Amino acid sequence: MMLTRDLVGKVVVTLDGFHVGKVEELEISEDWKVQNLVLRLTSDAAREIGIRLSFKPRGIVSTAHVKGVADYITIDVEKAQLKEAVKPHK
Repeated sequence: MMLTRDLVGKVVVTLDGFHVGKVEELEISEDWKVQNLVLRLTSDAAREIGIRLSFKPRGIVSTAHVKGVADYITIDVEKAQLKEAVKPHK
C-alpha cells in the first residue's frame, strides 16, 4: 500500500526513459480510487504533446497508463506515443 505523499513529487518517465515531469496532485474518484496523476510537465514533454509553454505546464495521465512505481513512476508508452497518454490539464 502507498500513501499519497509517496507519489506526490515522484518523477514520471516513459518506457524509453524520457522525463515527463513530476506528480503534483492525484485525482480521486467518488469511490475513493486514484483515477489520474496530475503532472508538472518538463518543457520538453509539454512541447512533445503540443501544450503551449507556460510558466508551469501541467498534464494529466490516467493511472491505467502506470506500468510501475519505484523510485520513479513509469508509464506504458514511449516518447513517440506520449500524446496518447498525457493530456493537457485544465
